Amino acid sequence: MGTSGAYGGSGSNTWETVHDSYADMVDPSSPAPTAPQVEKFVNALLNALASGSSKGSPGPVSSLLPLRHGANGSGSSSSSTGTGTGGRNVSRQAGRGAAAIAGAHALRSGDAATLSELGLDLDHLRSLPSTRAQCVYIADAILGAPSHPDDVALKAATMRTMAELMKLQDEIDLEYRVERFIENLAYEQVLVELTSQRRANATTPQRAKQIEDRARKYLHARISAGRIAQKAKLTVQGLVDYASGLAAKTFRVLGMKGGT
Repeated sequence: MGTSGAYGGSGSNTWETVHDSYADMVDPSSPAPTAPQVEKFVNALLNALASGSSKGSPGPVSSLLPLRHGANGSGSSSSSTGTGTGGRNVSRQAGRGAAAIAGAHALRSGDAATLSELGLDLDHLRSLPSTRAQCVYIADAILGAPSHPDDVALKAATMRTMAELMKLQDEIDLEYRVERFIENLAYEQVLVELTSQRRANATTPQRAKQIEDRARKYLHARISAGRIAQKAKLTVQGLVDYASGLAAKTFRVLGMKGGT
């Protein structure tokens, strides 16, 4: 089943705009999707996602983690625990991803105390056979198993950002890493919707690739331009709160800017 069925309800009119803007991009009478068409689709999608998210802070780190830290019992996603139309909570999603990224940074720097705060053990992580295995373990421990397209997008964005972080040789600007994570998360949400729409509306692989590439470039430019000047303190909670605020700004303000 596509995402449109899962994202309906009182906010379904916003999803109609998403679907209409997608149809404009794949119109066979047009030789290729234009940049304005891609921007309209991305903005409509982010607006639809934001319309079903609850506002505000995702809460303390302990509330974002699986049951052993007092969370909702199974490490299940924010898509099933948020409030608002469709039960979504973009801020909580971003907070959980940021906590995992903080774990990867702590592993890289050998910060056993921060890992312990996240319910992770430095020695155990170092015993794993590869950097990828370490990142997968951190993501599994903090995000839990995906059970919804939103979960899949969150995990993909988190893994991509952690892999980027672990490969860097230079000093890390964690706030920039969080900004990259929000960009990755928005892009993964675009891919979820594109995949859903492709099932119902045939389009060529070449055209789909054009849409994905232009969407990625647009998101990167817009998020970089809207960078928050005030940086968070380099604590797990600071990064969680920073990611939460940036996600709310990106999905709500950027999404609504495109109009409907």
